[in-house]
Amino acid sequence: MSDKATILVVDDSLVNLAALNEILEQQGFAVLLANSGQRAITVARENRPDLILLDVVMPGWDGYETCKQMKADSKLSNIPILFISGLGDTQNKIKAFQAGAVDYVSKPFQNDELFARVTTHIELSKLRSNLEKEVENQTAQVRSLMSALQLSYQKAHEVSVLKTQFLRNISHEFRTPMNIILGVTEEMVQDTPLNGEQTQMAEEVLRSGKLLLSILDNMLRFAEQFSGELIQETATFEIRELIHDCLTNITPAVLTKKLAIHQILPDDLPTVKGNYDHVKEILNKFLENAIKFTPSGKIETKVEVVEDFGKQIELRFTISDTGIGINLDQQERLFQAFSQGDGSTTREYGGLGMGLALAKLYCDNMGGELGVDSIVGKGSSFWFQVPLERVN
Repeated sequence: MSDKATILVVDDSLVNLAALNEILEQQGFAVLLANSGQRAITVARENRPDLILLDVVMPGWDGYETCKQMKADSKLSNIPILFISGLGDTQNKIKAFQAGAVDYVSKPFQNDELFARVTTHIELSKLRSNLEKEVENQTAQVRSLMSALQLSYQKAHEVSVLKTQFLRNISHEFRTPMNIILGVTEEMVQDTPLNGEQTQMAEEVLRSGKLLLSILDNMLRFAEQFSGELIQETATFEIRELIHDCLTNITPAVLTKKLAIHQILPDDLPTVKGNYDHVKEILNKFLENAIKFTPSGKIETKVEVVEDFGKQIELRFTISDTGIGINLDQQERLFQAFSQGDGSTTREYGGLGMGLALAKLYCDNMGGELGVDSIVGKGSSFWFQVPLERVN
């Protein structure tokens, strides 16, 4: 053995102690001796052995009681105990294992057998000790990493809160002067005599102001979402009327680009109850997106019942266009905040990439799902599917 292991021999017979001491020392072990169970515990605490050879029949504490006492001691409980006794019947062996022993050697024993068992259990004990230390080290490392991760998460959360508050403050502070600008500009266009150039400039200010106000609204919605204020409000509404309102809002932009508008609506669309504002916002953002990226052709709005459970139904809304289309790589990040198809798209068509991300937030808040099917150069179909309550 490379390291000199220490063995504590416990026996009330001095003859047995001397014999075992000689045998074990010849095999290269360091030997400790004790002639009683009480003395064995004292010796083991003072000089922790690698293994204990324990006799069964002793005055005072017998081997079983001594074994139990050692296993109850936190400093000694991991030391392997090997019983060595002339009581070789099965019942005594079972009793020894129940007391906490790892092995049982019957007297008279063969020296080679004793050496083999002692060596095996010492090596097993060392392996177990090394494994426990490795587990402790790994556990300490995991705890350290978890602590660092928690600290990192906390800092990230604090930064997120600050960003959210900043977005909220910006949107609130900007909205008041923007509303004044829009109000004054509208009044000027409607009630003030202007020449053609002045009218065109005022209308451009009005258009740009409304666009900026829309961006501020989106920023405020993001702030509400990340601060947990995006609540679920339900109302009763007609799907057909909702579609009509949404298409009416986009009519001026559609006429400007000379796009065709198509509708595919079932005749028996029911009255429903759900988050009207969320559904309308998603439709508006899909329609605005379709108009923005469709130079020519048509925009189609389709509604279909995909699941009907009686009281609850699931409706699928699809906005299709004949626009520029989106490749697969771009589709994967399309619903992420502040993301657009690519840099060139952003420069050509403008926008911060918040509209579709907000649509996803609204859809998730309703327990729905959304997605896109698109072919570059042929167009896109944006869809969302949400559960709603049937009213009639």
